[in-house]
Amino acid sequence: MAESARVFTATLLFFVAFYMLLVPLPPYLVALGLADWQVGLVLGSFGIAALAGRPLAGLAADRWGRRTVILVGVAIFAVGVIGVLLTSAVLWLMLARILQALGYVAVSTAATARITDLAPSARQGATLARFGIAANVAMTMTPAAVDAALGTVTPEQVFVAAALAALLCGMLALTFGNRIVTTTARVHDRRLWVLPPALRQPWLAAVLMGVGFGVWLQFLPLLALRRGVEPAGLLYAVYGGAIILTRLVTGPWQDRGRDRTLLVLGFAIFSLGLGCFAFTASLPTYLLATALVAAGGGILHPLLMALHVRTMPPTLRGRAVSTFYLGFDLGNGMGVWVLGFALQWWGLTALFGLAMVTSLFGLLLTAWRGGRWGVTDDIMNIGQAEGEA
Repeated sequence: MAESARVFTATLLFFVAFYMLLVPLPPYLVALGLADWQVGLVLGSFGIAALAGRPLAGLAADRWGRRTVILVGVAIFAVGVIGVLLTSAVLWLMLARILQALGYVAVSTAATARITDLAPSARQGATLARFGIAANVAMTMTPAAVDAALGTVTPEQVFVAAALAALLCGMLALTFGNRIVTTTARVHDRRLWVLPPALRQPWLAAVLMGVGFGVWLQFLPLLALRRGVEPAGLLYAVYGGAIILTRLVTGPWQDRGRDRTLLVLGFAIFSLGLGCFAFTASLPTYLLATALVAAGGGILHPLLMALHVRTMPPTLRGRAVSTFYLGFDLGNGMGVWVLGFALQWWGLTALFGLAMVTSLFGLLLTAWRGGRWGVTDDIMNIGQAEGEA
């Protein structure tokens, strides 16, 4: 099996482990006797730890190698999963969730950096599009499978199975190359986070996309419930199928020098999908809207990541991946925290409408002719200069 296939398989196993926790963890915490606000503290600690851990994961992947960081991440994640079974104290449960987050960002950052190491420079966009299918498959199938199995297995057994799936990922990762950067590069560049001028607009675009995606992901069940458009699970299944199809179809387009066109198209489709959620209330339109959100995200996510990877030199590739994810995760968190007040004050239409407006800002940003998109010689030179500073 080629190494790229092994990286894909290991990543799929890890995301299966991660998504196995999605369904049983909240009710398990409630069953331990935690109040709702305490459940929120435990679950919310994941997002904060993930934001803090991204830059560290990128720096570690560049300095100590991809394989090393994946193995450490798998171990930390598995300890965090098993740790949930060993305590009922809120602070210890928060620590276990933080360990899960740190393991998650370590594995996802280093595995993505490794797949870009293996990709030909002219096909990085298409490679990242296909690689992202691993997470999409796990997200589409794992929560539904776990939900169906919980009638015959216990949450504790699911947690143990998740830890074992993560360890299988680690066993496969033992066969990966490590790609440790040269000693000279390590000495000359110890920055935790890198955002060269050529990446400021793509990074902001990743933040804006993250806002819309965060609102859709977190508030879709509530929208479906309050507007009587169910089942929400069907919408998530449609999303998974649509984004996988989008990545397969549009992946080859990612490396043809039409970055601005694809970004404008992606944000336009993404905005239209969010608008359908804001201003309609029927299952047929929600199915269409879900497919649109998936199609827009399936175009934008790998292309924006590829722009980060192409712009920075290979010695900073781990930090290129972590910089993209930091922007996307930051937007995701902001979308839930900040626009959540719109839900409280003005309702669901305003919430999804503002998410649509945020995505339209992304469209305007990428359509702006003064912006710099795509890889040109001077952008690569900027990236090299950043790497040699």
